[in-house]
Amino acid sequence: MLKPNQAVLFDLDGTLVDTARDLGAALNHVLQLHGKPVTHYEQYRPVASHGVRGLLELGFGQSLPDYPYDLLRQQFLDYYQEHNGDTSVLFPSGAELLAFLRTEQIPWGIVTNKPYRFAAQICRALQLTDCRILIGGDSLPVRKPDPIPLWVAAHQLGMAPAYCWYLGDAERDIEAGRRAGMHTVLAGFGYLAETDQPELWQADCQIDSLLQLTDFLHKTV
Repeated sequence: MLKPNQAVLFDLDGTLVDTARDLGAALNHVLQLHGKPVTHYEQYRPVASHGVRGLLELGFGQSLPDYPYDLLRQQFLDYYQEHNGDTSVLFPSGAELLAFLRTEQIPWGIVTNKPYRFAAQICRALQLTDCRILIGGDSLPVRKPDPIPLWVAAHQLGMAPAYCWYLGDAERDIEAGRRAGMHTVLAGFGYLAETDQPELWQADCQIDSLLQLTDFLHKTV
């Protein structure tokens, strides 16, 4: 058994949980309400972790300023709240990784820019009962790429940042982790767009499956 001298923190969308289809469904619902063509999985997946605005910009394109943004956002959120978790699942080998962390007594939590109520809804739906700390994008006055949410999470876990791993699939995740003084891990299977340049983000390592993280945890004991 590994010594419990480290902790793991996850981004949510595109890192621990595949939420793209639920988010895409909410976007397409709003598009249909306004007589716009719906988007397809291959289109919305790369921007699924960019928040409501990013998804609405994808769907409405240059015509977005012609619509009342607050109304579109509320229509999106209303639908998403009702259907959040319908198709969201852990990424492949996620269950195995969480079982490993449980066996090795390594505490873990989630730091996401997603509003807390939606993140908590997903955690309940997927029965992520071992999650020790959940910080949403509205839990604190600042959010990623600011490092403060990660520092707060580390403090709640009773772990110094230098002993924490932060996994994410976006540049803001890696920036926040680096600024917080944590080991940063790029989720290469996440919602990366063709225009992203992850090689410039300076993550400490990249994984192609969640279970691959165990290799790095073993090496740092």
